Amino acid sequence: MRILYVITKSDIGGAQVFVLNLARAFRNNGDEVEVVAGDGDFLFRELDKYNIKYYYLNSLKRNFSVFNALYFVFQLRSLLKRNKYDVVHLNSSNTLIGAAASLFLKNKPKNVFTFHGLSFIDKNFNPNFIVKYLAKLYFKIFLKAIDEIIFECRMNYDELAGERMFKNARIIYNGLNPEELEFLNADEARKFLSDKCGTDLEKNFVIGSTGRLAYQKNYEFLINNFHLIKEKMPDAKVIIIGDGQDYDEYMRMIKERGIENDFYLLGEIKNSHRFISGFDLFTLTSRYEGVAISLIEAIYSNTPVLVSNVGGNPDVVGMDSNQLFELDNTEEYLEKLLKIRHERKKIVEHNASLRVDFSLSKMVNNYKEVYFTTGNSQV
Repeated sequence: MRILYVITKSDIGGAQVFVLNLARAFRNNGDEVEVVAGDGDFLFRELDKYNIKYYYLNSLKRNFSVFNALYFVFQLRSLLKRNKYDVVHLNSSNTLIGAAASLFLKNKPKNVFTFHGLSFIDKNFNPNFIVKYLAKLYFKIFLKAIDEIIFECRMNYDELAGERMFKNARIIYNGLNPEELEFLNADEARKFLSDKCGTDLEKNFVIGSTGRLAYQKNYEFLINNFHLIKEKMPDAKVIIIGDGQDYDEYMRMIKERGIENDFYLLGEIKNSHRFISGFDLFTLTSRYEGVAISLIEAIYSNTPVLVSNVGGNPDVVGMDSNQLFELDNTEEYLEKLLKIRHERKKIVEHNASLRVDFSLSKMVNNYKEVYFTTGNSQV
């Protein structure tokens, strides 16, 4: 079987890790695998390590340009005409229009689309009415050209099913290979983080996160409410590993509040998951999510989590109310924070039982069924 994966950007992120893991797994399975992506170097660099062929398309961008979208369809169609793929697996909203590239081809591939969160059509994303209307129209039109629609979580599936965006779809959880997840022990990770922050964190309660500094992750919630966290937990410090377009704005907010000695933005760190074990708590305050790779990493690292009740977060924590808080609910966040601190062992044991649903082998087997079967499946 010949499979083409398509994703908007090649920079580091959960969707890129997803594509990399699937590409490696199916190549190891003996299938011919290629990848198409836009700007960035993370994914291309990793694909090089495994000798997986890839194509850079300059038309793939995170924007609303009609010209770029049409140019992308043209470029992708040219590629499909040259190479006879059995499956084209599209990832991210900007690639969905790529389903039009295979229309009327003599050798039409099977089109698969995975929702990695709902982005600008999510109920918690707040563009103006016209933008949201046009975005939903875009999805309704081009999802009709998809043979298999995949969601990462139940909440995203239910939201679009309620709006009659599709007739058939599946839910397939993201998964990781535990044998490839190497975590530093807690002391080593804490020392690394202390060195990065320029302060000894040994006696502090470290609330940490890994993710892009962008609107979706809602890290301003932590910045704006840190003084309340500090009132409840005087030894608390916050560390965020990741980079993004909101870095400068977050730094301005941190300095404005005078919390730069307690709230650290460490930027992008290679293999950041290795240091999650240095956190006393892993948190995601996201406005919307699919199933976050970083959250699965936290579950595997034996670190308690506290995450907003959006997207795939409740799927990952098994609907454990102790580790979920309603989006932007400060009072509930503080209440759960204190509870987790005092019930750490019990929560870690609970999370260990969840890992079986988020293994790479299970994810790959589910996608094998998608690729190798005909027709659509209803959840």
